[in-house]
Formats: sequence, structure tokens, C-alpha cells
Amino acid sequence: MRAYFGIFVIFFLLLASACEKDIEIELNSQEDQMVMYAFIYPDSALNLHFSKSQSILALPDYKQIENGRFRISINDNNQGTYILPSDTVWSTWKEFIFKPGDKVRIEAYERDGDTVKVESFLPEIIDVESMDTTRINTPIDDGGSEAFLKTRLSFTDPADENNYYQLYVVREGWGVKGGDLYYTYAVVEFMKDDPIFLQRDQGGSLLQGLDFQGLFTDQLINGHSYELTYNLPVDYMFFDYYEDKIKITTYLYHHTNDYYSYFRTKILSAGYEGFYEGLPIFDPVRVHNNVQGGLGLVSGLTFDSDSIVLHK
Repeated sequence: MRAYFGIFVIFFLLLASACEKDIEIELNSQEDQMVMYAFIYPDSALNLHFSKSQSILALPDYKQIENGRFRISINDNNQGTYILPSDTVWSTWKEFIFKPGDKVRIEAYERDGDTVKVESFLPEIIDVESMDTTRINTPIDDGGSEAFLKTRLSFTDPADENNYYQLYVVREGWGVKGGDLYYTYAVVEFMKDDPIFLQRDQGGSLLQGLDFQGLFTDQLINGHSYELTYNLPVDYMFFDYYEDKIKITTYLYHHTNDYYSYFRTKILSAGYEGFYEGLPIFDPVRVHNNVQGGLGLVSGLTFDSDSIVLHK
């Protein structure tokens, strides 16, 4: 019996040693890179982010850039060279005025260091031509119903070009509390059941349940007028104790392909609202980047809007 036991122990040790495998990972093989972000609106100050990426083992997420400069051109007209502030990673530049259709080029560099550059543009504003609502009741699982405002928003997609959009809805409330002005703000989670949100590669049709936050393209409507339908929960129309006025604003954003791809891949990589929890495996997603020689995103975007205003 002891002989059999000895053979078993030897066999177990051999099996354990055969299954052991060392995996070497080089975490510091990539040098730090310059990071640049800017989201450019018409008639708004230019806000720029410049920093340097850090090793995965570093405690800070980023580090500031010392002795940095940037050059900016608008519609191929050089606007000058400016010093990057060394005490912050975000800076505001009120010197520049942008309008829809403008082309923007930014080049940033360190003294005796890296150089990055990017080109983008501000899309034209797509007008909200009309918006109307109808109250509806939708059956729910427990046999009751839920009230919504069925909302129809009309716009016309420009022809002969690829266009990228986002429908975004916010709720604001105003009133007085204890003699002070009272203000509330919330992003509205609306029902995205219009076919335009469910196109392949545009929305949740590939990954059911993943919310792409109102992103869509003109794949179904290229060059035509469209009436987009979405449902706003009536709960957002109720006043809280201090509110005297409510405004529900729908924004129709017109994005560049770079911004659309960046926003969408950010949602996919993060698994928006825990979508990936419980999944055994999923493919890693590379976040879209349009900064040459570095990391980040610079993009123009425009919007039009319409609102529903309620008074107590």
C-alpha cells in the first residue's frame, strides 16, 4: 500500500510541476506620451487639456507638461504660438472665436521633447425643424401601464456626406428654497426605440442592452428629412417641493466621425453601467484617438435644441 501511495505522490508532484508556467509582462516598455483633449463649440471659449500619460504602475493618472507650447490655425490662418500653463492641465483661451464649418489645426510640443498635432472641424448646425408631443400609456409586466410623452423631432440630413449625431435630453428646474435660488439638473433617460438607434454598428443591436446614449448616424436617412420618435417618462414632468418651473431640453448634436467613434468606443470599453459584469469573456476595445504622435481627441461639435417648459 505504501508503494502505491509513494507512486501517487510522485505522479502528483510531476503533474503539478508540468502545469506551472511563467508569464513575463513588460509593463514599462512604452514611453510616456503627450495627451491632448479639446471639444470645440461655436461661440465658446477654447478649453484645452495637455498632459503626459503615465506608466500603469505610477500612482498619478497623468503628469503636467513643463515648458510646453502650442500653435493653432483656424481655416489655415495661423493664430500664433502660445505658452502652455505649467500649473494646470486644463487651460481656457478666450482669444479664439469659432463658427460652424471652421477647420482647426493644433500642434503642441515640449522644449526638447515630443510633438503632437491634430486636425478637426466644426460641423454645420442641423436645425430642429419641429418638435411635438403626445401622452401615451405603455403596458408593463405587472399588468399596469407607464405614462410617457411620445416625442417627435424633425430634421433634415445633409446630402452627399456621412453625418454623425446624438440625441441628448436634460431636465432643469428652478425655484426658491429658504429665500435662496433653487436649481436642479438631470440627464433624462428616454426610451430609444426608434429604428435609427438600432442600426448595425450604431447602437444596441450588436450588444443588446448596452446604451449608446443617443448616438446614431445617417445610414437610414442619408440626404432626407426624418421624424425621429422617442419617449420621455412623464415622471420627469413632476415638480419637486421647491420647483416653480421645469424645462425639458432636447439637443440634436452634430458630431464629427472622430467624436462619434471616440464616444462610442469609450462606452464599449467601459461596459456602460456594468453591462459586462457577469460575462465570461469579451474582446478588448481600443478607444478612438485622432492625435498624431500622442493620445486623446480634438473635435468640433455643434447643436440645435428645442424645449418643453412647464410652470407650477
